[in-house]
Amino acid sequence: MNSYIMILDSDYRHFNALESCLVHASFKTVRAVHVDDAKSLLRAYPIKLAILNQDHGINGQGYEYIRFMREHYPDLGIIVLSDNSSSLDRILGIEMGADDYLIKPVDLRELLARVRRLLERLNISSFHLNKGINFSGFGLDRQKREVTWIASGEKIHFTNREYDMLLCLLENANRVVGRNTLTHVVCGRSWHAEDRSVDVTISSIRCKLRKHNPADTLIRSIRGTGYSLVIRHE
Repeated sequence: MNSYIMILDSDYRHFNALESCLVHASFKTVRAVHVDDAKSLLRAYPIKLAILNQDHGINGQGYEYIRFMREHYPDLGIIVLSDNSSSLDRILGIEMGADDYLIKPVDLRELLARVRRLLERLNISSFHLNKGINFSGFGLDRQKREVTWIASGEKIHFTNREYDMLLCLLENANRVVGRNTLTHVVCGRSWHAEDRSVDVTISSIRCKLRKHNPADTLIRSIRGTGYSLVIRHE
């Protein structure tokens, strides 16, 4: 799954313990030290779940930031970790939009179980449950790695790189996917300023999609960040 778990935690030792647990369970992670870092990461990476250490990194902005994430990223899973065990704080955290609220110290095995359960329950990406994805007149078959124009049944040829990049954008539909993420996921390396491979691949995908659906601008460029595939699900 081409997605990440963001850990917002300025306590380096605590972050290392969380990251080690998640990475060992085959999850990809990114770290934010402060709220501004977290906002930047949410724009740059396909983040599916956020773990927030309310006592280190949020600096009194806890409830407001939870509400911000819920309003701007409604499909994001949110788990709050806190030293505060009062029922009022737990209730406020949930009311602001957190999916789960755990009191520290946290048993890492329990946290991992809750992470897995939350991702399953929220069905963060509904595409993972379906063999096929239909979008804007196109059909994508995961098992066959094929894309078809539904109206005529015509198969559209994509190279492996083009298909993988299109799938990455589809899995994060209507959200911005950064160039670095696309380069890492599809090419297996980091992006640098002179690297045009993502832009060239996106241009080719656009061309092939527009031959069949010229009315929709499916893939939009987000200046200085990356791309977003804007679709209506069918």
